[in-house]
Amino acid sequence: MKKLLFGVSDTQECKQAINTIIHLFGNQEDIQLTLLHVLPDSLVYAESGMVDYGAIQDDEMQQSHILLESFAKDFEQKGITCEKILKTGNPIDVVLEIADNYDLLIIGASESSLLHRIFNSHQNSFVNSSPIPVLVAK
Repeated sequence: MKKLLFGVSDTQECKQAINTIIHLFGNQEDIQLTLLHVLPDSLVYAESGMVDYGAIQDDEMQQSHILLESFAKDFEQKGITCEKILKTGNPIDVVLEIADNYDLLIIGASESSLLHRIFNSHQNSFVNSSPIPVLVAK
């Protein structure tokens, strides 16, 4: 059985990668697909001392669960069942920490703007640091 790890984020490129994954792996019965979303550690800068950090974190967790469910639903409509994992921390560290348990890491291509690629893309870090092959899907 081939184990695939798909790093899920709320970007258009990541959502478009669903079709690539379905096209490449959708007809194979020996595929196990795991969806992983990493919620970065929250930094909240409050101007007043009255901030409910628990409520902010709960809202972010709820939105992350909704995101994972949305991706899983898209795959399940095509007959692919998924395991869902939600973790918090540095996305690169978390993905690389569990990557050894999989055969292939799939990530969505970086957003198309040059500034986003230079300052906010994890794509190169995944490709350069991954202990397993990486598929950058569009």
